[in-house]
Amino acid sequence: MEVDLEFLRAELRNTFQRALELQVALDFAEGRVPQTGVPHYVVIEEASHRVGCEVSRGVQERHMNEVVARQSPCGTCPECKTRCNLKPHKRKITSCDGEVNLQELVGHCPECRRDFFPST
Repeated sequence: MEVDLEFLRAELRNTFQRALELQVALDFAEGRVPQTGVPHYVVIEEASHRVGCEVSRGVQERHMNEVVARQSPCGTCPECKTRCNLKPHKRKITSCDGEVNLQELVGHCPECRRDFFPST
């Protein structure tokens, strides 16, 4: 399947532009950035940083979902080498941009009676 990279890049630019417009409007509407006077630049910087962190966390979650979707539904126990079914498991981690809900595969070995996480 051929991917149209220029189309994807243009869509991403358009989406970012719309997200920027919405965030600025929201910042004014919620009073985070004053509508009159000159705000301290740190107020504007913090507003933009919030958006960046939200995008980062979303990209991390989506990438991990893709990794899990591409993995085999079976794994080998690292202790006894028994083949086991793997099931999706959600957990929260803290990335440099905040809390992220990740999905990963976990196996349970009936022989060893232990859970294991195959490497991704």
